[in-house]
Amino acid sequence: MRRKRLDRMECSIARALDVVGDPWTLLIVRDALLGVTRFEAFQARLQIPRATLTARLEHLCRAGILARRRYQEHPPRDEYTPTAKGRGLRPVVITLMQWGDRWAREDPPPTRLEDATTGRAIEPTLVDRVSGAPLEALAVRAVGRLVPRRS
Repeated sequence: MRRKRLDRMECSIARALDVVGDPWTLLIVRDALLGVTRFEAFQARLQIPRATLTARLEHLCRAGILARRRYQEHPPRDEYTPTAKGRGLRPVVITLMQWGDRWAREDPPPTRLEDATTGRAIEPTLVDRVSGAPLEALAVRAVGRLVPRRS
């Protein structure tokens, strides 16, 4: 069963989900951001059906999130690396991981984040670029055409 396309909706969240809303897609992006580049490595790590992986990699390349590069001609083999657009998903993946650590599990998280240079544990948070205040501490409201009016 094909899902409804969301790319023509006005909502930016819907449009983003049209590109990366499938669970396998975000897991592939996660692994690509961690340095996985080859089909066999994605397949082994995710235990994803090969046909599903092929379809999701093609989708991510068409969407400009991953770039495909041939590294071997006989037999033909490609690797997949994040583009700037794909690297732009890093904060999304990290935020989703943090949400999952807090709300979707009862055991200790399997992964921690650290500064690659110093090895120091880091705890990323979303902040307002102007004030530096954490997003969780701000009273935020959405303004625009898609916001329901209060009665």
